[in-house]
Amino acid sequence: SRCLRLGKVLELRIVGVSGSDNIKSQSEVVKEYGEKSIILENGKYTAKLPWKPDFLPLPHNMELVKQRTGSVIRRLANKPDLLKMYGDIIMEQERRHFIEKVEETKLPTDRPVHYIPHHPVAKESSTTPIRIVYDCSCKDGRDNPSLNECLESHPPVMNDITGILMRFRAKKYATTSDLEKAFLQIQLDEKDRDATRFLWLSDPTNTSSPLITYRFKSVLFGATCSPFILSATLLKHFKENPGKLSDTLENGFICGQHFN
Repeated sequence: SRCLRLGKVLELRIVGVSGSDNIKSQSEVVKEYGEKSIILENGKYTAKLPWKPDFLPLPHNMELVKQRTGSVIRRLANKPDLLKMYGDIIMEQERRHFIEKVEETKLPTDRPVHYIPHHPVAKESSTTPIRIVYDCSCKDGRDNPSLNECLESHPPVMNDITGILMRFRAKKYATTSDLEKAFLQIQLDEKDRDATRFLWLSDPTNTSSPLITYRFKSVLFGATCSPFILSATLLKHFKENPGKLSDTLENGFICGQHFN
């Protein structure tokens, strides 16, 4: 019947089987992205955002983000310690060149300009009880896309977890490690940075101070494509630096964590 035929087609698409020769495998997507969109400059990798080929224009949503940022400031103003921590996180990101200030005098016309709201989330840590979450899924009106809707959401490259667990248990000693601020270690291409703008206080100690604009210089946590970019960058690094150590690292990674 017609319903059965449709169901069969959907099943094939779900498992990645298609009659079209234009459908690329995950390894082909990763390889092509790594060759065209990731480069090594001065010892650091720089990546382009994987924009959808037919994405709608991103709205200049500064007013919406002003309102949401103001709401966050008012909420944090009731807890001065958390407000200071929030501001310190942003200052630390700037100090480490993960973000940079932007002058609003003249908007670029050759690239998307978009603002991302952010808010605090409680974190179970004695040293840092909050973290900043950037809402890349925020929409300015029903007909305008969010940043995440304009980006490809390819799945990250994943090693076989069964194999990792077997190797992890095979030896007398096992180790685990984690890449510190893994996404932020990858620089963002210059032409993509203005799509990751956000607002914060010019003087974090004064909640009435004017808002200033920042933008990300690095791949940010919250973008739907960030796990894919990280895994593609790691894979490119391992492939271009062959050897026993690279093989060991490549075979033990899962989303920025390594098991050996």
